[in-house]
Amino acid sequence: MAQDFAKSRKSPAKAGNKKAPRAATRNPAGNDSHWSWFFSGLLSGLLLCVIGYYAINHLRTNSPITENAAARAPAEESTETQLDFYEYLPQAEVEVNVVPVEVANNTSQEESNPVTYLLQAGSFLDPNDAEELRARLILLNMDVRIQPTPISGRTWYRVQAGPFIGRRSVESAQNTLRENNIDPIRLRISDQ
Repeated sequence: MAQDFAKSRKSPAKAGNKKAPRAATRNPAGNDSHWSWFFSGLLSGLLLCVIGYYAINHLRTNSPITENAAARAPAEESTETQLDFYEYLPQAEVEVNVVPVEVANNTSQEESNPVTYLLQAGSFLDPNDAEELRARLILLNMDVRIQPTPISGRTWYRVQAGPFIGRRSVESAQNTLRENNIDPIRLRISDQ
């Protein structure tokens, strides 16, 4: 007698004996497969680098540009160069008429009545800031001192350069300070 197994139902008593399906396990030999991919990629990259290196060297040594340049190179190169400016420069001299200029009489008046000046480059509450500016001014070849001055119960440290005798020397020092981004204040000390 023929039975239809597709339509047969199992009884609930038989369903309890069935074991739960297990998760698929990986093949232990498959753990090494990533290393084989890594090394095959590494070796193929190295092979491509070697082939590229030899191809570039082959093109460089057998290129028509290097062959033509070697054929065009002169057999003997001249080691002596021709310099014409030694002959040209003496002929290109230009004579200039020099007109003497008279110096104003202010110099004799200034020398007979000199004025002494100081340049105050900065004033700080922190003595370390004053020392830093003093060091910068010493590097500019100036005579510098720090003058502590009490004002309103606080001590201010004034950085002063000088003394400078005469207007020209103080203006020259002021220009030097301004070129180094320091804006000084001119202080007149005395008339002698």
